[in-house]
Amino acid sequence: MKIVKVVLVLLVIIFSVYGLVSKDFSYSPIPSLLLGIFIAIMGVEEFKSKGKNSLGMFFIPLSVLVIGIALLSF
Repeated sequence: MKIVKVVLVLLVIIFSVYGLVSKDFSYSPIPSLLLGIFIAIMGVEEFKSKGKNSLGMFFIPLSVLVIGIALLSF
């Protein structure tokens, strides 16, 4: 899971830097979608390790919101 998280973060950084450097923001929903997936993975890991009284209960609905907004942006 650690490798997947690192790859997702690197992809978010690459797409974001590309948009800032080239001023082409047509790819901006992609980093949002990847960030939502990253937050979902973090939420599942928190939920599994610490149970119901953890930040996982905050991260999972937040990831659904971010992914939903990113999908509506396409």
